[in-house]
Amino acid sequence: MQIKDFLEKVCNEIKYKPIREEISKELENHIEESKEAYIHKGESEEIAINKAIADMGDAEVVGKTLNKIHRPKLDYKLFILFLILLCFTFLIAWIKTTSHVFSEGEGPYFIKTIVYLIIGFILGLVIYFMDYTKIAKYSNYIYIASSILVIYTVQFSNYQVNGIPYLNVGNIFTVSISTVAMPLFLISFIGFIQNVGKHKVEFHVLNLETVKIDKSLIKIIVLSIFSLLLLASIPSLTSAFILGMAYMIVATVKIIKDSHKKVTNVLKLWGVIAVLGIICIISLTAGAPYLLERMITTFQPETDPEGAGWLGINRKMIIESAGMFGEAEDMSNALELFDEGTEFAFISILAHYGWIVAILLIVTIILISVKLIINSIKVKDAYGKMLIIGISCLFIFQSVFNVLMNLNLWFEAGFELPFVSYGGTGLIMNMICLALVLSIYRRKDILISSDNKKIAGATQSE
Repeated sequence: MQIKDFLEKVCNEIKYKPIREEISKELENHIEESKEAYIHKGESEEIAINKAIADMGDAEVVGKTLNKIHRPKLDYKLFILFLILLCFTFLIAWIKTTSHVFSEGEGPYFIKTIVYLIIGFILGLVIYFMDYTKIAKYSNYIYIASSILVIYTVQFSNYQVNGIPYLNVGNIFTVSISTVAMPLFLISFIGFIQNVGKHKVEFHVLNLETVKIDKSLIKIIVLSIFSLLLLASIPSLTSAFILGMAYMIVATVKIIKDSHKKVTNVLKLWGVIAVLGIICIISLTAGAPYLLERMITTFQPETDPEGAGWLGINRKMIIESAGMFGEAEDMSNALELFDEGTEFAFISILAHYGWIVAILLIVTIILISVKLIINSIKVKDAYGKMLIIGISCLFIFQSVFNVLMNLNLWFEAGFELPFVSYGGTGLIMNMICLALVLSIYRRKDILISSDNKKIAGATQSE
């Protein structure tokens, strides 16, 4: 049997066609190495080829074995958890649709939610079947497009909600620009850090000392700061805060993975950020004293019951009077605001359905968070791993801060609850991010260039 015939028979058993060429090359390399070894022992080339092919095993059996190893796999556990979380999305949609604060001009919000889900599902399906590894080379374009989108919205948008500009598309639907830009900036950042350490430039200081500066690192620092300033200019300080935290986690993982001085560099990174954070907090509270008052009333809302503590008191009333099932005994004076506002989805669920449903929501969030972390460990591809870590940060940080804020355990700010909070833009972007995670997991066993032992192991086992 000729090598070409053997490879063709093997590849015919592999259902996932994009991986066939790579597997064929790897098998051919193994056969060539084995052939050369037989020739070195004195065998003729024809006999060496036949023996090398025979060592690989039966072509059909090898192909079926490799098909099992390298076929795409859906992460059923994460997908099922996502479906459970969608149940809470519909609960919130139903609350808003049936609430008397519902605006008749909007159309049934429940129907709108279904439309958003369909759009998110279609876009997510495209992302799921796409080769995510190709995204990295478009990082610059993604960053530029996101920046232009933010700048355009801030400067030229005439549509605002609570002083925050939204992109109004043909008077048909509006787009929360911070919700779109935040994950896009993160994806471009992860693409940038893949090149850290590859482009160093030498500078001579006073002709005495040579200093090496990493151009990629300088680029990342400058563009990261600029992206955070753009989000803050919307203004969306919560989005800037969440994105900044995600940047930090991804950078920390990158340092631990690639740096020789891991502990030192991590301490330097977090030390600088801690100092800058303290300076920012002092500057903000000095320039806007009401922010400090809001921080205090978060934990002691009774100190300003008619002002900054009013929402906190009403949340406390719901928390204290909520039963295991059904509506809370004291639905509070602020329930209309809770039912309508994006960041109050959790307290709204607690008020209408009780602690059992609210706790089930928390458990679902925890399980999804754990599954995302596990996936980031299982994926071996460096770029895919970083993408899952980054997306996990967005999901976990937003969820944790939102729930804590609703329970009066964190500062009141615009933290949204992924998938659950109102807003079509957020739901669509969250579905796209989830599809990207599923796409990465789907291909975790078919990216074999960095792990050629799988080929040899599959053939030798037969």
